[in-house]
Amino acid sequence: MKLTVLGASGTYPRPGGATNGFLVQEGETDLVLDLGNGCLSNLLKEAGFADLDAVVVTHMHIDHFGDVYPLFFALRFNPDEPWGLRLLLPRGGLQLMGRILGEDSREYLPRVFAVETISEGRDSRVGKMDLSFYATRHPVEGYSVRLEGGGWTMAYSSDSSPCPGLEKAAAGADLFICEATLPASYEEEASHGHLTSTQAGEVAERAGVKRLLLTHIWPTFDPGDIVREVESVYGGEVELAQEGMVFLLGGEEHGQA
Repeated sequence: MKLTVLGASGTYPRPGGATNGFLVQEGETDLVLDLGNGCLSNLLKEAGFADLDAVVVTHMHIDHFGDVYPLFFALRFNPDEPWGLRLLLPRGGLQLMGRILGEDSREYLPRVFAVETISEGRDSRVGKMDLSFYATRHPVEGYSVRLEGGGWTMAYSSDSSPCPGLEKAAAGADLFICEATLPASYEEEASHGHLTSTQAGEVAERAGVKRLLLTHIWPTFDPGDIVREVESVYGGEVELAQEGMVFLLGGEEHGQA
């Protein structure tokens, strides 16, 4: 499996960057996990928008689905009409997206996208990948995702303060993509629905993950400080997600694109 980081900033992008988004490629299957602001441009370096098999939106905050809008228009106005892209998202997500579209565009949303509602206990399969969803603790309905394929397991926290679903999703994963939005000293501020650096490390340590990839760090803070705080509580390999970073799971090593 090949994982490409499309975006890694929390809430708003760093200069030249993008908010959260990841491309997962297994065999002939292309799956996107979140598609935040700026991610579509990076996605198009790796895959054609008409060739995608599914897009998962873990929760309806704009930094996790903002570029689903330009993806919609790319599909909507393609003369070949490559419609019916699977869009997995929380209940009411498509209706929320439609609120800022004109009526003429809004009516095409359920035609361009084949919508599937995600919820805890409602698993999905995309190509040869099995997806399981676990409820997060966040101001809006959201889900962590566990993905299992041929000889590999990966988890993605989405946005959440500490909760049982995070560890269930990440248990024993080869790679855990985990938000570390705030430094350790901001625990009170994080309590509304995010993880601090040390909380992210503690979740990874308890879950027994092999490698930890930190994402969704607010651009306000020094990522190096975040890494050092994570390493103080987690004994495995820690890396910062960066746009263009590539991981190959299933016996392969990772590298920088």
